[in-house]
Amino acid sequence: MKTKLVCLILILCGCLSLSAQHMPKVDENGVYFVAEKMPEFTGGQQALMKYLSTNVQYPAEAQKNGIGGRVIVQFVIMEDGSIAQEKIVRGVEPSLDAEALRLVKQMPKWIPGTEQGVPVKVRYNVPIFFRMTEGSISRLKSDLVLPVGQEVKNAALEGVWQSCSVKTIGEEYHIYRVQVLKILSSDGTFMNIFTGDNKAGVVITASGTYQKESENTYVETLEKSAIDLFKEGSKNSITFEFLNDNLVKFTFSIPGKDTPWEEYWFRVPLPEIKLVAE
Repeated sequence: MKTKLVCLILILCGCLSLSAQHMPKVDENGVYFVAEKMPEFTGGQQALMKYLSTNVQYPAEAQKNGIGGRVIVQFVIMEDGSIAQEKIVRGVEPSLDAEALRLVKQMPKWIPGTEQGVPVKVRYNVPIFFRMTEGSISRLKSDLVLPVGQEVKNAALEGVWQSCSVKTIGEEYHIYRVQVLKILSSDGTFMNIFTGDNKAGVVITASGTYQKESENTYVETLEKSAIDLFKEGSKNSITFEFLNDNLVKFTFSIPGKDTPWEEYWFRVPLPEIKLVAE
């Protein structure tokens, strides 16, 4: 049954990935998924990251509850460079999602995308990162607790992982999980999936291959990406540290930012079910 469950997950993801590969260039409303010349924030990616980091207002409710993470906002850049049709395709928490939408709605005009030299509407995805300093965290609403200092016996990267926020309280890791999965398959492929309950439904945000380079580093090579900040074909070197058999911390660089980003992932336990023949 354990094997069947893993296969079911991989088959589902494979079908979703296949459909993404055959996605049309333009939707029924004339919005391009990919244009000959893609839109650009005035000043480039570094200017975009500067706009986001200098204008973000960390919601007090999220700080109070100790919640951070990465929100992905999808929007359409119109022919005149203005922003329209903003929506969350990966959420973390209502107040963080609302702040991410506010940032996008108040963006200055972009340089529009073009097709054969003519400006066109283009769909775009941007990740917005929320990270708290240790002093800003007063309480964490957790749905799971793991012991600190437990000997790590299973340091295998392969498996199904769920994104989470973590706070250490005494001798315990308090964990708040969000609806994002990372599948690291034994055949060297990976896939990040948003499984939220909003109107976007299941969304594959990234897929590709990965290779372990050292005892604490592996590299993801992007073949498909729904996040424009992380381009298809790019390689992302990730340092990992196992805090527990089922809890790992990833550290990696974000284009346009000097400070490394940290993410925590909880290994999804798969049920051990014994089958008894009649």
